[in-house]
Amino acid sequence: MKRFPYLLLEDIAIADACFELTGDTLEEIFLSGFYALMETSVEMSSLNSSIQKVISLSELSLERLLFNFLEELIFLKDAEYLLFKECEISINKSSSDSKFVLNAVLKGQEVTDSVKTITDVKAITYYQLFVRKMENGWKARVTFDL
Repeated sequence: MKRFPYLLLEDIAIADACFELTGDTLEEIFLSGFYALMETSVEMSSLNSSIQKVISLSELSLERLLFNFLEELIFLKDAEYLLFKECEISINKSSSDSKFVLNAVLKGQEVTDSVKTITDVKAITYYQLFVRKMENGWKARVTFDL
């Protein structure tokens, strides 16, 4: 499995967790965010991939799309008791309305006694949120409210 890099920025947010996400493609940035959120929340080795969930989101800005994608993962954890081990993402720009469209296939399971949780991420914040195209790939920053 390919690693999608993220880095915990310990000196940015005191009571929150701020991450710098990097990737060669836009999809890799979102996958880095997915893994940062999931690996902050749960020991991934305690999860299986017995449930599949498909989500589609669209937004005018990449920042809003990243924010809403990660918020949707938190919503699914809180409302449907689902945590995810795997994620496949595609992001395209709509020609009709210039929105960025994200389609994701998530695989995971319901929270049970066998799932080893670490931290309850309550929300995503807008603090220092950005998504940028760089010379050699993509970079983003996202902060989790713990």
